[in-house]
Amino acid sequence: MRNDKKLILIVDDEEDIREILSETLESLDFEYLTACDGDEAIGLLDQYHETIDAAICDLKMPKVSGDQVIAHGAQHYPLIPIIILTGFAQLDMALDHMRLGAFDYMTKPFRVKELLLLLNRALEFRQLQEDKIAYQNTLEERIEEATQALHNRVVQTVSSFILAIEEKDRYTQGHSKRVSEYSALMADTLKLPENDRLDLLYAAQLHDIGKIGISEQLLNKPGKLNVVEYETIKTHPSKGVKILEPLDFLGNLLPIIEAHHEWFDGTGYPRGLAGEKIPFMARIIAVCDTFDAMTSERSYRKPLPLKIAIQEIKDGSGSQFDPNAVDAFLKVFEETLATRMISQGSP
Repeated sequence: MRNDKKLILIVDDEEDIREILSETLESLDFEYLTACDGDEAIGLLDQYHETIDAAICDLKMPKVSGDQVIAHGAQHYPLIPIIILTGFAQLDMALDHMRLGAFDYMTKPFRVKELLLLLNRALEFRQLQEDKIAYQNTLEERIEEATQALHNRVVQTVSSFILAIEEKDRYTQGHSKRVSEYSALMADTLKLPENDRLDLLYAAQLHDIGKIGISEQLLNKPGKLNVVEYETIKTHPSKGVKILEPLDFLGNLLPIIEAHHEWFDGTGYPRGLAGEKIPFMARIIAVCDTFDAMTSERSYRKPLPLKIAIQEIKDGSGSQFDPNAVDAFLKVFEETLATRMISQGSP
């Protein structure tokens, strides 16, 4: 909490000027510190910058000049307004020093009214700057709170949807979670920005949300699907988009979710996108999704051995999968997944 009396730093190498300023400030109900040269002034600024409200600084001083004091204050303590005290009334020189960081200037000999006016203006300016900083901090806090609230909302929504998916298809329980975990490892390997990383994780968790719109009998059919049944299964990316469309805060995930079954060579579904036209995060999910599908039990088969699944991923590079995504996944597999999955009993 600041003292009601404002503390002013007086910097001048002339003792008479310092005394006159001290007496004047005291009569105007200010407190003051004095420095007889620039070096002492910089020391006082460093020591008392939290309590100094403003400074009055001479320009022409031995050793360390007023210019250096102004530059030091502007760099390290920009909230402290510095008023130039000069025996020269040249406007261009005053402007140069104001560009250097000074708040304003007054000439010697000064008038008390002029001094009081400048000090009040300087202190008002400082208060405005402090209010601005406080407002920005408050705004940043509100933005952070809103962002966290949105994040929580997304997490809750995603969790609810995953439960709905897994209740319908007992063979894919844990699938979305595993695809999200593999995607997270790939995001780290690819050094994706944090925003992209979060989008990737949410999209990976929700990539099969469209299966809510497909019957349980079809999802859990033990035998091979016929043509009509397979075409029905292929609608789940588009169904997922329709399910999530009303949720505006998930809008940026829709192109990723819709495209996770697109093939790099353009023969995938639902739109037949190819290459760079497929969202990059969908290309990541495609590799993770396929790998987990191959290494998990399904209604129609047992899990494939890791060696076979990895070879399938390699064979699909450039046709089903983006080669860059395949390379990143293979690195993740070699560095992390292989040991983990073997320890968990994967063949």
